[in-house]
Amino acid sequence: MAGTELYRDAPFIPKSERNIFITLTESDIGLSNTITMSKELLEANVFMYLPSKDITGLINNNEPLLLDVFDYDTNITTTLTIRKDGDTKFKFHGWNTVLQRKNFRTGDTIVFWWDVSHIRLNFKQFMFSFV
Repeated sequence: MAGTELYRDAPFIPKSERNIFITLTESDIGLSNTITMSKELLEANVFMYLPSKDITGLINNNEPLLLDVFDYDTNITTTLTIRKDGDTKFKFHGWNTVLQRKNFRTGDTIVFWWDVSHIRLNFKQFMFSFV
């Protein structure tokens, strides 16, 4: 859901230390159902906003966690499932739902940032690949 007058969508702030920049790889696009983020990025920028019991379950017991991601360019929210992938990565399952409406290419950079008012990750395309 897009923001309202009272709770506007958190805008992208280019100089924010909390931005998560992901340069898309072949495994993040095409027929992929997932996008991968490092544990380090998520611990520094996302996990602090989520209930500690959910994070403990995700990290220690590999319990899936549902998280909304909001496409800032199209105003569409998609719920993805986060699962631990080894000790240093997490995969966001359901990413193919986002890919169906985007024309991402390998090398494109997207940026994610936390939206405190809506308890979700916002994202937008930051840089296009010219390869």
